[in-house]
Amino acid sequence: MMDPGLVADTVSALLDELRLLSDRPWLLALALALATYGSEDLACIAGGLIAASGELSFAAVSAACAVGIWTGDVALYCLGMLFTKGALQWKWLTKKMRPDRIQRGARFFDKYGARWIFVSRFIPGSRVVSYLAAGATGWSLKKFCLVLALASMVWTPVLCGIAMLTGKAVIGWLKLYEQSVGWILLAAGLFIWALLKLVLPMFNWRGRRMLYGRWLRLSRWEFWPSSVVYLPVGLYALWLSLKHRSPTLFTVANPAMAHSGFAMDSKGDTLALFKNSPMLPAYTRLPCGQSRMQELTRFMEESSLDWPIVLKPDIGERGQGVAVIKTEEQARNYLANCHEEVIAQEYVGGLEFGVHYVRMPDEMTGRLYSVAGKHPQKLIGDGRKNIEHLVLEDPRAVAMAGYYLRKFADRLDETPAKGEAVILAEIGTHARGAVFTDDRKEITPQLTEAIDRLTRSADGIHCGRYDLRVPSVEDLRAGKNIKILEFNGVTGEPAHIYQPGYPVWRGITDLCRAWRFAYEAGAQNRARGHQPARLAELFTVIREHRGKNWFEVDDL
Repeated sequence: MMDPGLVADTVSALLDELRLLSDRPWLLALALALATYGSEDLACIAGGLIAASGELSFAAVSAACAVGIWTGDVALYCLGMLFTKGALQWKWLTKKMRPDRIQRGARFFDKYGARWIFVSRFIPGSRVVSYLAAGATGWSLKKFCLVLALASMVWTPVLCGIAMLTGKAVIGWLKLYEQSVGWILLAAGLFIWALLKLVLPMFNWRGRRMLYGRWLRLSRWEFWPSSVVYLPVGLYALWLSLKHRSPTLFTVANPAMAHSGFAMDSKGDTLALFKNSPMLPAYTRLPCGQSRMQELTRFMEESSLDWPIVLKPDIGERGQGVAVIKTEEQARNYLANCHEEVIAQEYVGGLEFGVHYVRMPDEMTGRLYSVAGKHPQKLIGDGRKNIEHLVLEDPRAVAMAGYYLRKFADRLDETPAKGEAVILAEIGTHARGAVFTDDRKEITPQLTEAIDRLTRSADGIHCGRYDLRVPSVEDLRAGKNIKILEFNGVTGEPAHIYQPGYPVWRGITDLCRAWRFAYEAGAQNRARGHQPARLAELFTVIREHRGKNWFEVDDL
């Protein structure tokens, strides 16, 4: 989404540069055409404002922008064509132009080519991939050029005309309010941005659903950025720091973990704490190197495992990089693209839950603070609608439509059979689409005793969240047949707060209480001789975390 302030600043700078050419109209028109290569929308807006000032006619700026847009689109077609012929081997093109996508694209263009190319000119975000695909699949260059010429001749005058009409008003205001030029230009930019991003999408079903999805992300706090949710939690943590006279006291809440599992902790080191427990599935570490596939094969043979298995980076968060690998080819592809240590783990079926556990160092037994069910997001086909339509139609999936449409970009035109389930999120991570439910009603003495026994077997663990799987809810209540997937330390949230409809004030209160547990456990461990991390050390960990290039399996 384009930043309104950036639009205003960029258009203003572009106009200043273009006005220097006002005594040579042909150079001004050429500059507008070339400016479309950087940003089509900004160039058209600038052209409309130039037409409003009378420095070039509306027909001239529209023609210049249309020619620039058309030549840029043809260049994208040529890039796609050159790639399939082996003339280009750019990495970003390799990701977009996989052979399976090209084959599906060829079938699509044979059926809908002309209509889609025309419509894509009016749908921001669909142009680049569509025009690359047209060239890669070998769709008719003559048809492509003709259809794009028609679309450009419709699209460009509309955008330039909107900017010109707005520009006339702006110029009239400038004569009266010369000192307010910045604010007026910003208002014009905001108006045009709103028109492009909010009004025009309302004229087609896809645009309306995408806007509705954005509204859901704004109105439902479970989708809010963590920086917003954690602002009051951070203020509460500051008060706890003052109360306990240490801002880093939580780093000794779990002495067995680096910084109590705050950030950049090793999943392999944490799993090793429970290595003697029957609740732990088989796993191994796969360090970086050429022999990782052989090591994976040996691990599977020694552990009597078959596909699928789970691969995940040793250092990760919020499910990033976690993948259920179903074939040897997928495993090779994953290991070739993940340039860091990987954990290979036995795949465990069944129901997934997040169980938050607390035991103060001075207490003999612990308690369960939260139990949350983690349910995969899925769609059910009706035999008529393709995956893209199903995602946009679903009342919850539409809130993450941007993510799902990227993830399933090579399958969007598939039409699932009636009753066929399409799993959008296999792993139980909220940020990847899983639906969480508040299942604290399932807490029983048997479940509490089983988790407490597991935790006490790993000396130095006092609070955090287990991610586990069980065959049934009955097994969970009985504390039987539990398999631990991961343990997350002090940043392991009580996941029940993300149940749809859970009040935001209660969610923040529950998060604050979890951090109070961490500080109190840290205070008791400090009294036992454990020293909290220095503030500079913690800042270093935070910088490493923020600067890390997280491996994302959806990029494969």
